[in-house]
Parts: sequence; structure tokens; C-alpha cells
Amino acid sequence: MKITEALKTLENAWSREDVLIKIKKGEESEKIINDFLNTNKQEIETLTNFINLEDKILLGEIENLSKIESKLINKIKNYNFTKNDSSIKEKVQESFLKHEPKNLFNLGLFMMKWSNKFVFISLLVISAIALTKQAWI
Repeated sequence: MKITEALKTLENAWSREDVLIKIKKGEESEKIINDFLNTNKQEIETLTNFINLEDKILLGEIENLSKIESKLINKIKNYNFTKNDSSIKEKVQESFLKHEPKNLFNLGLFMMKWSNKFVFISLLVISAIALTKQAWI
């Protein structure tokens, strides 16, 4: 199997929307991951055959970036106004409730689309690096 076919198959198989539905239904994250790994075993093996040490370092950096983004999302989600800012909090909540949903920025949708594209582009870059190295050898 070619690396491009494996990447396309993996991209199509991993849907953040489907994962969110599974989470809402109560599935554990480990089960979701294991199911994905079992279903796409051949494609993942193909992908891992093209990953070298430098690519693993890059994947580690991407993993750290994802952890930082997760912490940022958590802090934003749990952000508390101070007592002095309670009136500001009420104003923000009132203005939020008054606006129609059509005019609001959908952060969840933005993160889902942006994150998928970032991971996919990162995988493409890694595979391009690996293929280039093979071509020079």
C-alpha cells in the first residue's frame, strides 16, 4: 500500500464529529482509540514504516503542542471572573444570551476543522520528508 493511500484512508477514517458522538454516548477514549487502531491496522503499519527518528521528534513536538492547546482550552473553559468583575460577567452573559446564534463565532467547529487540517498537513509533511530521504538514498 502506498503512503498516500494510507494517509487518505486514515484521514477519512478519523472523524472528529464521529468521535464526539461516541464520547457523548459514553464510550471511553481508550476504546475509541483501540477501535480505530484495530480497524486501520494495515494503514497505520504502512505509515509507521515511513517514520524515522527525526519524524518521531516532530511527532513528539506536535503532541506537546496538542497538550498545550488542550490546557489552553481547559483554562478558557474554566476561566473565572474575579469578584470585582462580577458585573462584567453578568453583562457578558446577558449580551451572549441576547445575540442570535447565527452571529456567534463557533469555537468548537473552528477547532475541529483547524485541528484536523493541522494534523493532516503534519502527516503529509512527515511523509514528504521520508519520501525525499528515500529518493536521495
